[in-house]
Amino acid sequence: EWGREPFFTFMPRERNEGLGDVHAFVLRGNYNIARWRLKTSLALGYYKLPDVLNVKFNKYGMPSYGQINLDVRYEFNRFFKGLETQLLIAHKVNAGNQQKPKALFNKVDMTNYNLIVNYHF
Repeated sequence: EWGREPFFTFMPRERNEGLGDVHAFVLRGNYNIARWRLKTSLALGYYKLPDVLNVKFNKYGMPSYGQINLDVRYEFNRFFKGLETQLLIAHKVNAGNQQKPKALFNKVDMTNYNLIVNYHF
């Protein structure tokens, strides 16, 4: 991602830039386990987009979709203080009536797994 937008409907691995007439709904929950230095987050999103052939409002031809994200972070301490690992799993499902492979391939009906290592100064 290029950065985080301060919108309430933002979810990692979700793209709404370049779209118009979008209706987005997100439900998110966080749970921290302090003694294990774990932070967890579960997010569910529904994105109702214009038709994939409507180039004016949907220039990437993205179908409407639902998305679920699981985010688990572990913060190191002592010698590795500032180091954080993150497991991010994002799953997208086709939520529209779109069946054309060109509109679905690498856009929906897929799962993306990320193992990220961050160092906070």
